[in-house]
Amino acid sequence: MIKGKAYRTYLLILAVSFMVVGLLPAGSGASIAEASSREIIELKASGRQEAATPVNITLKGKPVKQQGIQGKEGVLVPLELIRKGLKLPVQYDKNSKTYTIQRQNVTVQLQPADIGAKAIVDGSTLVLPYEWKEIDGMPYVSVKVLTDNLGYTTEQDEKTKTLNLVPHRLNNIKIHTKTISKTLPEATIKVEYPQVSGLKNKGAEEKINTLLQSRADSFVEKSIKEAKESQPSPNGSPYEYLGNYMVTFNRKGLLSILEQTYAYTGGAHGNSIREGLTFNLKDGKLLTLDEILKGNPNYRSIVDPVIAAKLKQTEGYFGGFETIGNNANYYLKDDGVVIFFQLYDYLPYVFGFPEFYFPFSELGVALK
Repeated sequence: MIKGKAYRTYLLILAVSFMVVGLLPAGSGASIAEASSREIIELKASGRQEAATPVNITLKGKPVKQQGIQGKEGVLVPLELIRKGLKLPVQYDKNSKTYTIQRQNVTVQLQPADIGAKAIVDGSTLVLPYEWKEIDGMPYVSVKVLTDNLGYTTEQDEKTKTLNLVPHRLNNIKIHTKTISKTLPEATIKVEYPQVSGLKNKGAEEKINTLLQSRADSFVEKSIKEAKESQPSPNGSPYEYLGNYMVTFNRKGLLSILEQTYAYTGGAHGNSIREGLTFNLKDGKLLTLDEILKGNPNYRSIVDPVIAAKLKQTEGYFGGFETIGNNANYYLKDDGVVIFFQLYDYLPYVFGFPEFYFPFSELGVALK
């Protein structure tokens, strides 16, 4: 487990990396005990009153009884709204103090703490917690729990302070997390990676799982080799390697996964690498951005000027951006694509991974 300065640096770069330099709002975006199926939400009074700006909530344009509140990084919705308004099972386990939310084959577990709610999604532990509050005995959580994991998108009307929730059907598949953990004299390594089941095409299923497992195995092998060949450590402590993932899109026969690996080998901070993987579930093919946006072969004429302008407006920009070129890094999210760059490509380390969100509608593309 990463400890001390290395761990704090890891959390910092992850936190910054989930903030977008371009069009995606900051915070959009980044790793227990099983809840009892017989328990429903237990609302516990916090004993403290907090002023909160109310936000009206609608479901596909129709008002629901419960209201949300404005949080520090977006709208928070009460778990009671998720249970009654959205009619999703929400269960509470007293022993582990864990809330479990389920939609179709996706299970999200939330463990509230002072810094927010730690989230475990289908066994994968997300590094960054979700914003969480208790007001008048009512627990609230960031709406991103719904949009990140459970197939909802949102439409916000600032004038009426209304947030509209739009549910989308998830792919009828199951995703579970496998973990590789190794403790060596030279390094500690922990990698979480996804495996998929339930595909009609078993050949496609095997193709996807083989690729995902091989990527995890390769990272572990390279980490072990690096740790053994570059000792002693500059600061005398073992090296540390982590691998995490997040499912960012699971609809319309497509599965998009954001992988991030981290290596701390001494010095001021570690280094992270991010990669987006988007699969066609019919045949297991790994899709390029050109293939996703084939409905508009000229999409670069839209994205390149926007990205160039946003980078130029960012203090510390290194210069040099002209086009995303071929094989751009991307992942699917909400109703669009996120195009991103690696650390140091165009901006200083403190900015994390520059990301730019483009709705399909702006790109002249519609997913079938």
